[in-house]
This record gives sequence, structure tokens and C-alpha cells, in this order.
Amino acid sequence: MTIKLSDKHIWIEPTDAALAGAAADAGATALVLPEGQDTAGLPRVGAGGDFEDGRDFERYRIEREADEETVRHDRLAVVEPAEWTIIPAENLIARGAQVIQVVDDAEQAKLALTIMEQGVAGIWLRHADAETIGAMGRMLAELAPSPVELTDARITRISPVGMGDRSCLDLIGELAPGEGLLVGSFNHARFLIHSENVNNPHCAARPFRVNAGAIHGYVVTPGDRVRYLAEMASGDPALVVGAKGQTRTLAVGRNKIERRPMVQIEAVDDDGNRVSAILQHAETIRLVTPEGRAVSVLDLNIGDRVRVSLAEHGGRHFGRRVDETINER
Repeated sequence: MTIKLSDKHIWIEPTDAALAGAAADAGATALVLPEGQDTAGLPRVGAGGDFEDGRDFERYRIEREADEETVRHDRLAVVEPAEWTIIPAENLIARGAQVIQVVDDAEQAKLALTIMEQGVAGIWLRHADAETIGAMGRMLAELAPSPVELTDARITRISPVGMGDRSCLDLIGELAPGEGLLVGSFNHARFLIHSENVNNPHCAARPFRVNAGAIHGYVVTPGDRVRYLAEMASGDPALVVGAKGQTRTLAVGRNKIERRPMVQIEAVDDDGNRVSAILQHAETIRLVTPEGRAVSVLDLNIGDRVRVSLAEHGGRHFGRRVDETINER
């Protein structure tokens, strides 16, 4: 799921005004601070501020269904947490209210922002210390990942390499034509591996599945991180990428690791950058053409062009980008 965060209010109430800059970097659209405090250039929520109680928003505590009928629709409705939070928010969204949900951590914020696929109008993260603000920033980056730049590379090698352990990632949502995961043997370059949403006469399509390749391979995850395919587990976020570079996040439902015949696919782009991946040698494993069409590894020919992603120079330490010299081969 990808949420359009540009339409959301992200109000952060830091425990210390010195955290204003960190809150801004995390993605806050306004800060809840007393008058006279530095807001790092963001609007201020509070008396005399850019968003003021009674003028721009009303505060509510929803404890029963009858309370929902008191919520005004002509201004923002700041809803305090009560025993029930999800159902009242859904009801208010359905009624057309512009809800700002008060939350205490990033997980509560994520839930509020994704309710009914559209989410509430915004969140108010209260009592936010440095750790909570950091978690909020990571969650927002995961919820609305940035597009990735894709380019084309020419196939230069198709070589069976024998049996190996391959990782098949089943995600918790369906992938569209042209969508898949970025996978490769090297940190600096990966193929766009298409999902198994293509119909064929021998087995049913699996639009939630990406047969991703050998367990040593890297897979790109949200927040500009990579992980080994072998590490991916149920509940982990994966970065779904389309043929034009558009992205969204879906969690892994399961990672099936099985022994299968494998094939090494290599390609090179117009600048000489080499891309390599070891994939299962079967008809249902597909790359993506420049036109966004899925092409099976069994139908590839030397000289064919496919979509790839090239990373910036440097290495990785536990999946995070670091500025170091590295030579992968």
C-alpha cells in the first residue's frame, strides 16, 4: 500500500523543542509547541499558532457511537484515543469527517494512516522523544517510498549453474502487470524480477508471488535498504517496483526456500555496468522488458534488453549504504 502523504497532516509534539529539526526531517508538517519556540520553519499547532483549537480544529473523545454524531465536518476533528480507536475512525471517515488521530507511537500512526485504504486526514504524535520521532520517520518512508530509477541492460549470459536453494516470496497483496522486486547478486545492480501473475496452461497464476532467486541474492526493501533473500520472513516489508520505477510497500506473507535447478543471468547497460542474478530455471520466472512486458528466463536470448536498477557507488553494512570502496564479481 502507498499512501499519498502530501495530503496528510503529520503533527508532531516533541518532548523538547530542541527536537524540532529532527521532527521536520522525519516528515512532520506541523509542530505542536508553545508560542515562541523554534519550529524549524514548520507551522505551529497551539494557541496563536497556524492551527488553533476552536478556530481550525475541534477536539473530541469518542467513547460511544453517539459521540460520533457530535463531530463537526467544517473543520479538522482531533480525536483523542479511547478504549476503541479503529472502528470510530472508520465510522468518522465514512461520515466525511476530517480526522486527526492522536497517537503515541509510529505503529499507531501507521494504522491510523492506512485505515480503510485511505487513512485519516492526519495524526497528532504526542509526547515524542528522539527515539519515537526516529521510528516515525522510518515508518513514513516505508509507507510512501520514493520512486526508483530504472534503466535498460542487454543480456550477455544465460548459463545453468546446477541445483541451489531459491527464495520464493509470497506477499500479502496482489502485484499488477509489470510489477516485481529488485533482486541481484551485487549491491550495485539488480534485475526487476516480475511476479507470477501471468497466466499459463500448466499452473495457476500467483499474482502475490515473486520467485526471487538464490538465497544469497540481495532484495531491495523500503528506506533504501537491501537484505539477503534468505533473511526475509513473514511480516517483513518488501519494496514492490513497477516497470516505470513507481514503488509501494507490501509485507511478506512467507518465504519459501526450496532446492531447484538454477540459472545465472547476466546483463550490461550502455555504460558497461554489469548486472547478475541467479534465478530458478523455470518458465514462470520472468524479467521485465523496457515495454513493461514479462519475459521468461527460458525465452531470453543474448542481446535482449530488460529493466534493471543501478545503485550509487559504495557498499553496504548490514543493508545500509556506506561510502566505501567495494568490488563485487
